[in-house]
Amino acid sequence: MTYAVHPLLDPATGNPSLDAFGAVRMSDSPAREMVLIALRTQLGACPVDPDLGVDWRRVDKLRTSAKADAETVIRAGLQRLVRRGDIASLAVVAKVAASTGTLTYTVSFVDVLATSQAALTVTGTRTV
Repeated sequence: MTYAVHPLLDPATGNPSLDAFGAVRMSDSPAREMVLIALRTQLGACPVDPDLGVDWRRVDKLRTSAKADAETVIRAGLQRLVRRGDIASLAVVAKVAASTGTLTYTVSFVDVLATSQAALTVTGTRTV
């Protein structure tokens, strides 16, 4: 049994996932959904919580530091979840393809409130 209830979000679109009968599927890790929401939100874009999100504008695909910049802004955007104790063991790996302007990232973490302490992984792609 999970410690909280949250719809399972599609990582690509952010929309709730539906089962074969059209019912909303529930996530087994609400912390995973919090990470997905933070990664899909530009820092400052949420009027209710301006500190929510990642400052994607700081990643410039043409800079030689683009990979490190991407990893830094992702860590900074998720740091509030670490400080609150929602997730632990945060690891971020990013890859930037300057020719296509594509940023691919992998975020690994542990949902500290879940009964299983296995590492969870979220991957995503953005245009920078």
